[in-house]
Amino acid sequence: MSENLRNFTKALYGFDAVVQRVRPDQWDADTPCEGWCARDLVAHECGVIGAVAQMAETGEIAMPTMPHVGDDPVGHWDATRDRVLEALDTQGALHTHGNFWWGEMSIDQLVAFATWDPLAHSWDLAEATGQEAHADEGVAEAALATIAPMSETLRKMRLTAEPVDVPDDADAMTRFLGLTGRNPR
Repeated sequence: MSENLRNFTKALYGFDAVVQRVRPDQWDADTPCEGWCARDLVAHECGVIGAVAQMAETGEIAMPTMPHVGDDPVGHWDATRDRVLEALDTQGALHTHGNFWWGEMSIDQLVAFATWDPLAHSWDLAEATGQEAHADEGVAEAALATIAPMSETLRKMRLTAEPVDVPDDADAMTRFLGLTGRNPR
């Protein structure tokens, strides 16, 4: 297993831990992501992670599409999580090269980039549902290293908000949240 896949998997399971603890009456709770409730956030994550799975399966670019998760956001998430893990566990998948989201790269490089999404949204979903998001510091450091050089591009694409000031000596997750426009309080 590559370090990128290890970090991506940890981020997926961090998001999964929050999803599994959402009470049925919390799916319409507002999240820190403007205009999204908890159900919408899980649909978004299913779209992003489903696109990663499709690229790993086919070697061709796939764009995220938000499925309608209806009354079963957990079931949709479970199926998406399992699909991507299976696709990435296929012999040679990580070494597949293609013209993916940010140009020519391997699936291994793609998952390094994609790690930031479940990492950020696990915090968002936890905030929306009154949970604690447990983030791995190593994963947060890796996500910071990957997205910091492209943070202005991510903001221009409206994938992140304006950075929030955090102390320079803050832990990696706090710095990651601040970079992506989240106020870790």
